[in-house]
Amino acid sequence: MRSRNIAAMLALAFCVFALPVGAQTADWKKDWDATVAAANQEGALVLSVPSGRAWRDALGEFQTAYPSIKVDMTPVASRDFWPRIVKEHEAGQYLWDLRIGGVDAPSYGMKNQGELAPIRPLMILPEITDEKVWSAGFDGLFLDKEKKFFPAFVAYESQSIYYNKSKFPDGGASLTVQGLTDPKLTGKISMADPRGGASLNTMTVIDKLYGDEPIKTLMTVQKPVISNEPRQLMDWLASGRYPISFGLPSITLVEYAQRGAPVDDYKKVPGLHIWSPGVGALQLLIKSPHPAATKVFINWILTRDVQAKLMQAVQLNSQRKDVPPGDPASVVNFAAIEDYTCTQAESLAPYEQRVVALLRGILP
Repeated sequence: MRSRNIAAMLALAFCVFALPVGAQTADWKKDWDATVAAANQEGALVLSVPSGRAWRDALGEFQTAYPSIKVDMTPVASRDFWPRIVKEHEAGQYLWDLRIGGVDAPSYGMKNQGELAPIRPLMILPEITDEKVWSAGFDGLFLDKEKKFFPAFVAYESQSIYYNKSKFPDGGASLTVQGLTDPKLTGKISMADPRGGASLNTMTVIDKLYGDEPIKTLMTVQKPVISNEPRQLMDWLASGRYPISFGLPSITLVEYAQRGAPVDDYKKVPGLHIWSPGVGALQLLIKSPHPAATKVFINWILTRDVQAKLMQAVQLNSQRKDVPPGDPASVVNFAAIEDYTCTQAESLAPYEQRVVALLRGILP
């Protein structure tokens, strides 16, 4: 009996894999055509997007590709977005389709509370589901432990702490992440709001590697000046008023250079061997009001051509192997990926929760 069952299974497998390529293609193609038709009928898509004109312009190309779908894009930081979603969902309002942005403890909390839907089942284009396309494989595209909620299409060697070398006698050569608690640097640090985003992610890695004390000293003794405005952080860094900027989004430097300003003096403080998707990850809200348009967008943004244009626009690096890096200086060595710490992986969630608790006791 067992032999007959095995033989039947082998025969079935042979039939599946022996299907003509055209037949296999027709399966996804039929699904795709039906999805696009339904998306055109919905005629709308509501997105939370990263700040910065480069991101908005690049993502706006979706409406050029699918003119029947009106795209509503609003830049909202994680620290503001998730509390807003909680209140809306409590009121029975499901207004958003998808978020493009960084993943942090609140994101994982929303996932674990059932407020987010899996994205993996929505990926249907063969060039997206191909295991060989992605630098860390298809599973490696996802940040969550289930490997289905948070695909991170960006990957770069991340260090969001910058300094202005022209404002240090030694050009900043002695600066390190571990040395940010040096009393000589008191009053010289500005910081993006650490309750979310790059500042929180970087502090999480520091806490994992060095414990709570550096975080406490940084926030209480060093007296960083906190701002929610990346452009203000950039202006302070450039002027030297605060020659160290903690949690500065990389897109801020990109846009600063695009305005014609020199950026050669701004360097990353060394000391952490980490990689990050930055704001290059997807999060799908439950009860999306435009499910078909959302599915189309998810597949669209992960294609080679779109990734190539997007990475050049925002000067970041795609996880796709077939896309040239937008920032060759920060390419992740995936052959040695075990040596890195990912700033947004779910495995870091306990450390992030510790940092959040510390900050709650420090910040007003």
